[in-house]
Amino acid sequence: MARIIDRRIAIKLRQEGKSWTYIKDLLSLNRGTLTRWLKDVELTDEQKEKIFQDSKTQRIEKYIVTVKARRKRIEENIYRTELKNIGHIKNRDLLIAGLFLYLGEGSKSNRHLICISNSNPEIIKFAKFWLTKTLLVPENKLRLQLHLYQDMDIEKEVGFWSKFLCIPKNQIIKPYIKKTSSKVIDHPTFGHGTCNIYLSNTILKGRIMASIKVILDSIAGRIV
Repeated sequence: MARIIDRRIAIKLRQEGKSWTYIKDLLSLNRGTLTRWLKDVELTDEQKEKIFQDSKTQRIEKYIVTVKARRKRIEENIYRTELKNIGHIKNRDLLIAGLFLYLGEGSKSNRHLICISNSNPEIIKFAKFWLTKTLLVPENKLRLQLHLYQDMDIEKEVGFWSKFLCIPKNQIIKPYIKKTSSKVIDHPTFGHGTCNIYLSNTILKGRIMASIKVILDSIAGRIV
């Protein structure tokens, strides 16, 4: 729990414009841990100017900027390489991608319910695309249920998911509110709770589960 609190303190101090060295010394952190915690925290120009007043701090901060820039270039190069490797994505590719998503994140026990759950908005967005464009489910048949924490702004989160997924609020049922606080989460999240996108269709559910079985059976002999 102490590390969770330290991570939140480190992020808060960085957002307030404190230097990397100041936070490291204050919380007695090693370089790798602090770098990982602060990698996504951006500074304003005013904060940078304040931090860079000290020459030692300036050198360290410039080093961190250099490391971030190098990492970004590496990631961009990898992206371009994989873009060439993957090439054009066909409808069959999308079908199989969605089936594997369902294998990992979908409801399997209820023979009527088709449901995919995740806290990553992009994954739920793909789930909606897969259901409506690949499996041809009418959008008005989709429903959402959110799992949120009691300290969240419930209306704001409902609005976020409605806008992000282009799904009317009347297709979002009453959220399930967890009695605990979002502050107990000890790992980085996307900050909008968990979204379940679902519909009821017995025939389509049977097709999905049968298709998953076909894929798993076809590769069973190749798995060592």
